[in-house]
Formats: sequence, C-alpha cells, structure tokens
Amino acid sequence: MKEKQGEKIQTIAVDGEEYQWRLRHSWIATGGEGLKGISISVWQIPERTRELIVDFPFSVFGLDRKPKPVDLVNALRSAIQAAMEAGWRPESRGRTFRFTVPEREETT
Repeated sequence: MKEKQGEKIQTIAVDGEEYQWRLRHSWIATGGEGLKGISISVWQIPERTRELIVDFPFSVFGLDRKPKPVDLVNALRSAIQAAMEAGWRPESRGRTFRFTVPEREETT
C-alpha cells in the first residue's frame, strides 16, 4: 500500500491479534455537519483484508488535533473491540466496515 505523505502505518495489538492502522484525518470543520472528529483506517493486512474505518466523534479528543499517542492507542483499541462486537470481521471479504464511536458522555 502506498503511504500518503505524513501518513505512517502503525501497528496495534488487540486481544492477541496485530492490526495495522493509519490516520485518515484529524478533526475537521465541515459546512453542513459541523465539527468531525479524528478518523482512522484499520486492517490486518493493508489492502488485502477488510478495512475498518473508525470515526471518533469530536467530543472524544476535542480540539486536540494530535492527541497523546497513549490516549489515541487506548481509544483505538477499545474502538476495534467494539467494532468487532458490532460485526466487523477483519479476515472476511466485503466492503469497508465503518464504525462510529459513541459520543462521550459529560461527567459532572
């Protein structure tokens, strides 16, 4: 897979399995939808196994375009587990599976 400039593919372990991931985009402002959070692509093998796109709502990382690596990895690990519970099968065939992480609830 060709990496776009500045988009390094990284590895994450989830439940004993290794996955490859890369940042699709940091938060962005859109005309009709408002603020969109960070989006990440995940695969077992890039462009050879089923892709997962994880969309984090803006509330997860807020205005932080580059969250701390440990925070991002922990959030991504949880999102991958939740996506599998929602039906993503990384070794299956088919179109990209898109998973939106639920909004973070405010604590008072």
